[in-house]
Amino acid sequence: MKKLACCVTLLSALNIGAAQAAETRACVSPEQANAIFTYILPVVFEAAGTKCSPYLDQDVALMQHKSNSYEKYTTASEQAWPTAKLGIKIMFGEKMPESMDVEAMRPFLDGLVTAMVSDGIKPKSCATISEAYTLLEPLPPSNVGGLIGLFMKLGSQGDKKPPINICETAKK
Repeated sequence: MKKLACCVTLLSALNIGAAQAAETRACVSPEQANAIFTYILPVVFEAAGTKCSPYLDQDVALMQHKSNSYEKYTTASEQAWPTAKLGIKIMFGEKMPESMDVEAMRPFLDGLVTAMVSDGIKPKSCATISEAYTLLEPLPPSNVGGLIGLFMKLGSQGDKKPPINICETAKK
């Protein structure tokens, strides 16, 4: 029962925080956004691999969760977490209960990202996802996280609101 109450509280905080961020346009720094995306990379890749497993050859890079290449994402995720959690705190702002530690939310966030990725992948997209992973694999994980942030900023031009509002950087 305590776990259920914790989950309800957390879901409420996430919904309120997301609404607050949209209303006030609270933004995270580009570094925090990069860290958030770098943090979730192994979760995203594992969820994509699991969802696409029936549709891909098992020897493609996306299916190699024990490879050195995959391990670099796990290592980078751990290194990115301290900065990512600062960005997460900003995203949810004052609506997040003071007694709730972002560290305690970490398993829930991982599960939420896994569910969102799994639900968003259609079987016909698996080959394209595998190709994208193969193209991104040689890049350092922080560069992949940075690219995701850049694409999010580019895709949110005009009236579109991104899921994570990234602060504008000063123009020279």
